[in-house]
Amino acid sequence: MKRIKRKNKLMTFLTHRNFFIKSLANYSLQILVGLGFFFLLQNCSKTIEPDGDRLGYNYFPLEIGKFVTWEIEEKNYTILDSTTNIYQIKEVVVDTFTNLSGQRQYVLERYKRANINQSWQIDSVWSAIRTGSQAIKYENNTPYIKLIFPTTNNQTWNGNAYNNYGEKTYKLVENKRTRKYGEITLPNTVKILMGNDSSLVTQVKREEVYALGVGLAYMQRINVRFKSDGPNLGKGIIESGKIEKFTIIEHGKE
Repeated sequence: MKRIKRKNKLMTFLTHRNFFIKSLANYSLQILVGLGFFFLLQNCSKTIEPDGDRLGYNYFPLEIGKFVTWEIEEKNYTILDSTTNIYQIKEVVVDTFTNLSGQRQYVLERYKRANINQSWQIDSVWSAIRTGSQAIKYENNTPYIKLIFPTTNNQTWNGNAYNNYGEKTYKLVENKRTRKYGEITLPNTVKILMGNDSSLVTQVKREEVYALGVGLAYMQRINVRFKSDGPNLGKGIIESGKIEKFTIIEHGKE
């Protein structure tokens, strides 16, 4: 009888022990699952920042305080003469606002001066938007699609899609190229061709270069007519028109 009682007690003990072990294991598993689910939710709730360099967003940086200064060389041609004007433009990101579409729009103040010895004078106020797929600049309230993302070589788009000037094909013709302007070396740039209509009589061309982390580094606008009389036809001698070059001389954050 004593052996039976001891055996029963042992069986009861083992049963309770096994139940306790199983319960503890199940409880531990529930804790692990719960912790895993918690960390999963934490990670999902975090905003994953896109790779601005890889996608090309940083070719069009928009941050309050950032600025770029260009030196502008403007050549005007007439039948009788040609003149050259040189001055500077500084563009600063100064503020933001929410537009009617609910997008954040950045305010760009543009200043002008004749040279480094002169004080800056306000010239105009432009604005810009950068979405997940486009960089849009409002030049005197006219929107132009400057870039599309991600930036890839030979991509094309209609730069005038949001204005009334008619379709204009923009094309990214050079990607991730190092360029140097004076003392400024820019290791990663893209070049956008915004038209190059040439003939024996006229040339209309515009191109812009954007640098990673800087923005617009260089721009050239050509709108000229060539001499077309007998001996001068095809020689590219400018008779009238204008050539403008914007070249970066400084950039940073105020």
